[in-house]
Amino acid sequence: MGFEIGYNTSARTYAEFLNKTFDTNYKGWFKSTYELDEDTTVWMIRLDSKERDGYINYFDGSDIIEESSNPTRSKKKYRLVFKVNDIRNGYKTFTYLGRYFLSDKSSENRRIFVRTE
Repeated sequence: MGFEIGYNTSARTYAEFLNKTFDTNYKGWFKSTYELDEDTTVWMIRLDSKERDGYINYFDGSDIIEESSNPTRSKKKYRLVFKVNDIRNGYKTFTYLGRYFLSDKSSENRRIFVRTE
């Protein structure tokens, strides 16, 4: 995917974002992940250390940490990370942070993602 770090777009829903960014045609409800291919997941997350749906996501230096007592999200090797921020009138901004990989320092309940670009 040819995204530049800092690529930014807005949409009301994750499905609308995926349609605009990846030329999909989704109309329904989406959680924060989209399986792009056999190795890569698109990850649309807030990085504010607040628990949402059993997950806490935050930065530790330049790494992204995902904590959960019951992890079920994709365990694919790479993630294209888009930071989500609420703006106004139901719209969100999606900012591309880069391509990250799952570090071998991860554990089942604390996964560490390191940027590759």
